Amino acid sequence: MTFVIGLPVVLLAAVGAVRDHPRAVATALGVGAGLPATAGAVLAGLPVPLFTCVTLVAVVAAWRRPAVRPVPAALWVLVAFAAWSTVMTVVGPWAFHGTPVLLPRGGVDEQVRAPSPLTYTTSNLAQTVYLLTALVASTFLARTGTATTALRTAAWTGAGGSAVRSTFEAVGIDPLAPVLDTLAVDYSPAGDTRWRGVFAEPSELAAFSMGVSAFAIVTAARTRGTERVAAVALSGVGLCDLLASASGTAVAASAIVGLAAVVVVVARFLASGGRGAPAIALGTLVVVGVAVAAGDRLLGPVRSLVVDKVGSQSFDARSAADAIGLRVAVDSLGFGVGLGSDRSSSFVVTLLATTGVVGLGLFASAVTVLLRSALRAGCGDTPCVPPARSPWSRPPTPGPVVAGLLALLAAKAVSTPDLSTPLLWLLIAGCLGVGRPHGAEHGIRHTDSVTPERPIGTVSG
Repeated sequence: MTFVIGLPVVLLAAVGAVRDHPRAVATALGVGAGLPATAGAVLAGLPVPLFTCVTLVAVVAAWRRPAVRPVPAALWVLVAFAAWSTVMTVVGPWAFHGTPVLLPRGGVDEQVRAPSPLTYTTSNLAQTVYLLTALVASTFLARTGTATTALRTAAWTGAGGSAVRSTFEAVGIDPLAPVLDTLAVDYSPAGDTRWRGVFAEPSELAAFSMGVSAFAIVTAARTRGTERVAAVALSGVGLCDLLASASGTAVAASAIVGLAAVVVVVARFLASGGRGAPAIALGTLVVVGVAVAAGDRLLGPVRSLVVDKVGSQSFDARSAADAIGLRVAVDSLGFGVGLGSDRSSSFVVTLLATTGVVGLGLFASAVTVLLRSALRAGCGDTPCVPPARSPWSRPPTPGPVVAGLLALLAAKAVSTPDLSTPLLWLLIAGCLGVGRPHGAEHGIRHTDSVTPERPIGTVSG
C-alpha cells in the first residue's frame, strides 16, 4: 500500500506534462505539498517525498515551455541563492570537515549532547535536489498561471486530510497510516495525543496551518458569496488544526502573526482616514466579549501549554540546537557548511549555519523583493488577467499569498527549519505569479485557462 496515493499523483503530473496540461501538474504539486510525509517513489532503497517526485515532472514540463517574458527580479535573487547554496554544499563539508554539527538524520535530542562531526552525507545531495527542483517548480507555476490551483489543492489536502486523520485517531483507529506515513518520518513521541495529521510532527502541522489560515482569512475578507463561505470553511479547518496541534510553534507563531495583524489593521485604518470603523469596532467587541465570556477556559490551555513547554526537554533541546547552529556559523567563518549539514530548530538559524551570511542575505532579499513586487502588482487600477469562471483557476491576488507567506515564515522562524517545506515554495510561486498575464503568452490555451472544471469547495485568492 506504499504508493496507493503517490503513484496516481505522479502519473497525473506525468500525463499533464506530456499532454501539455499545466493545471494537472499544478494539482499534483498541490497534493504533494499537502502530503509531505508521503513517498512518491523509492530510489536506491530510499523513499523519495511525493512533492519531490512531482517537482521532477514539473522540471520536464518547465523545460518544454521556454520562457517568453522577462525573468522577475525576485527570481534572479532566488537563482543566486540556489547557486550559492549549491556551491557551499559542495565545498562546505570539505572546507570545514569535522566541525561539530547537528546532522539531519542523527536526531536533535541525541546530538545536542554530543554533536556529530561534519562530513558528506546523503542529506547534502537530497537537500540540494529538493531546493533546485522546488525552485523550477515554483517558476513553472508562476509562468503558467497555475499557482492558485496548487495552493488551494495543498491547503485543502493538508488541512482537511489532517482533520480527517486526527478524527480517526481520536476514536482509536488509524486506517490512513499505511498510505500516508510512507516516508517513516513520524517524530512524535509515543503516547502523544496532540494532532500531527498528515505531517511528521505537531510543529509541522502548526506551521502549515498557520500559513493556510492566514491565506484563507485574508481571502475571506476580500471575497463575497460562495467564495467567502469556502474561504471561511478553510480557515476554520486550518485554525482547528492549529489549536489541536498544541505545540509551542502554534503559540509563538500565533502571537507574532496576531500582533502583526493588529499593526496592519491599525495602520490601514489610519491611512484610510477611518474607513471601516464600524466593522473594526464590531470585531473588537466580539473578540473582547468572547475573551471575557470564556475566561480561563480559553486562556487556561494556552497558559498551561506555555508553562509546560518552557523548561521542558523539548524546549531545552531546541534552544541548544539553535545555539549550536550559531556556533556552526561562527566556526565556518560565516560561509556556512552546506545544505543538509546542520539542522537547528529555527529556520533562520539553519539557513545561517548551512548557507552562511551570504545565503541568508540572499534569501531575505528574495523574500523582500517578492513581497514588494507582489503588493505593487496588486495596486494597479486595471486587472492584469482576463476574468476566469472558476476562482480556482485565477492567478493569485497579493493579499492572501503575502499573508500566507509571512505567517509561514513566522512559524518557521520558531520551528520547522527545513528549506524544502513544500508550502513555502507554493507561496513563493504565488508571489511570483501575482499580476502576471496568463494565457496565450504563457503557452496556455484560452479554453484551458478560463473554462476549467470547477472543483468542489473552492476559494478565491
